[in-house]
Amino acid sequence: MKNAELLTKRFEKNIAGVLNCFDRLVLFGTYQPICYPQAMSWQLHEAGIQLIDYENKFANKLRLEMTARIKAIASRENIAIKQVYASVRKETLVSEILSTRGDAPGIVCILSAMESCRCFKVRKNHKSGYLELQWKPGKCLHYYVYLMDPDYGLCYLRIPTWAPFRLQFYFNGHDWLQRRMAAAGITYRKADNCFVHVSDFQRAQSIVDSFDVNCLHRRLDQLAARLVAVHGRWGQGLHWSIYQAEWATDVVFKSSRILPVLYEELVRTAAIEIKCADIYGFLGRRLSDKSASQVSNRLQTLIEGTRIKHSLGKNSIKMYDKQARVLRIETTSNDVSFFKHHREVKHRDGTREMKHAPVRKTIYSLGAVAEQMQACNKRYLSFISQWRDHSHERTDLRKITASVKDNKQRSYRGINFFQSEDLSFMLAILRGEYQIAGFTNRALQAHLAGWNSQKIGRVLKRFRVLRLIKRVGRTYKYYLSSLGKKVLVAALQLKERVILPTMATV
Repeated sequence: MKNAELLTKRFEKNIAGVLNCFDRLVLFGTYQPICYPQAMSWQLHEAGIQLIDYENKFANKLRLEMTARIKAIASRENIAIKQVYASVRKETLVSEILSTRGDAPGIVCILSAMESCRCFKVRKNHKSGYLELQWKPGKCLHYYVYLMDPDYGLCYLRIPTWAPFRLQFYFNGHDWLQRRMAAAGITYRKADNCFVHVSDFQRAQSIVDSFDVNCLHRRLDQLAARLVAVHGRWGQGLHWSIYQAEWATDVVFKSSRILPVLYEELVRTAAIEIKCADIYGFLGRRLSDKSASQVSNRLQTLIEGTRIKHSLGKNSIKMYDKQARVLRIETTSNDVSFFKHHREVKHRDGTREMKHAPVRKTIYSLGAVAEQMQACNKRYLSFISQWRDHSHERTDLRKITASVKDNKQRSYRGINFFQSEDLSFMLAILRGEYQIAGFTNRALQAHLAGWNSQKIGRVLKRFRVLRLIKRVGRTYKYYLSSLGKKVLVAALQLKERVILPTMATV
């Protein structure tokens, strides 16, 4: 089973291409000179501000500056700042605005919301007896500046108005790729955040592989300098780190005929077969009893389709279908240090060495993150490729159990494997002596007690319409079709080996 043919190879003729790309990326921007209590205390000391005056003479003053900058930008862009509440889905609101605005570059909208933030509070240290800054949970006004970036597409910068002003930036890798492909002359068709058609998958993948973190860093700093009033206040730029990353492997089918049936089989099997140890393996870890409780499987039916998600702590891997054309396997991480790779490690004494160590959270680790997540997706694809594809059998089963009509539009019911009449007839036509020479109405009467010629004739007609048996020329002799042999034998094995033994033990 380990050497099983990959699903992408097995359905090669039906697959247009495979594309690996970042999907959702959320980054944090931190002003390091004020990012923790001791650092902030030092800045207050340098500015000659006492701790007791932290809120009134420092934090509140900067809050007013931050607010004034956003309001000035909104006025210049002729955009009204819209206040939103927790019950409002921001993405829906932005989509409504885009439907009338279009996707021209520039600021799309500015939203304001009171949301949780991590901030400082002046408290007395009972051990030392002195005042000091300490972390505390709180709430403050946040601005969401949504913009259509010419390179990165729809993105936003979330700006808190209270120190230490940790920024949040979001963009989607597929939006970035869309613009790069258009610039390269690669034609595509995009639907629901996936590409259902790409004229050159190989060139598109080369574009993904050439993603430049330096360009991203420059764009982030440009946005911060434009939108954040306190930017550059402490002589250092922002440290950008990875908060959330999603890496998607999209298997794009040529038509919508194959995937829906195949995906039904895959998701059904995944829900049953994938165990705790498997999830650890997908994500590149060994099973540990200590953290086994962190593992979960979740099968969820959404409007878009059925999704199965396997979680391990702050990391997960999921599979779902999109647009009946794209099979997506996606690894998500809210803590990229979960992954380990071979890198240089600098010790406190100044020495350096190469070792297997956690991935650093800096945006310059995006390449390493992509590599680790791609390996996760590959392991998952390899695992599901081991399963036998029963999609054709399910299709055949649906064909023979559903009602059908003949060429004269007369309706015939499908096979019922639990009805005694159908079972008796199947047992009769499956007799060994009929598999070579075929069978006739008269011959079957010897094995179907109480059946007359008319009744057998009606059932023969029904089985012919269902394509389970075929007639030999213009004779009155019949034989089982290949579909009939496959389905009827399986049905009787189910009865004899599963149903009857189970009933006997209940």
